[in-house]
Amino acid sequence: MELDRYIRKLGAFTLVGLIALGAESAVKSPEERQSKIGLAERLLDRNVELADEILLADLGNPFSVLVVEVVVEEVVVEIVEETLSPQELIPLLANNVKPIGIIAVGGEYYLLLKNAKVKAGGSVPVMYQDVEYNLEIVNVRRSGYSLGFEGAEVEIKLK
Repeated sequence: MELDRYIRKLGAFTLVGLIALGAESAVKSPEERQSKIGLAERLLDRNVELADEILLADLGNPFSVLVVEVVVEEVVVEIVEETLSPQELIPLLANNVKPIGIIAVGGEYYLLLKNAKVKAGGSVPVMYQDVEYNLEIVNVRRSGYSLGFEGAEVEIKLK
């Protein structure tokens, strides 16, 4: 019991000694103090010159308002809506048809979309530039499908 208390005290003294060795002194060395005093003296010895009347006249009145004349030119840009032919429009519309796959039921192929299955002869609504178009499903095969719009047709092959 006595030995246990002795070991604890020895450990506590050792810990305090190690902390004291690792701690930095709050009082700096005379060389460090002298360098700080020298820096403070140099900063305080600077001669501050006050602005005289000539300098103030050159700077001008800080409260005066500088008037700048602004000329506004009006530019008119005419926006012309380009009308695309069905042959030009169908590839753009076909990019918006995103089928999940193709299935065969009873010998007929169906194009699987997110919320429906459509066979040849059906139609698919497609949005393009805030206008809704109805594309006709012309043909559905095992390897792809064909879309039609106002006489134009595009064939899409699945990978």
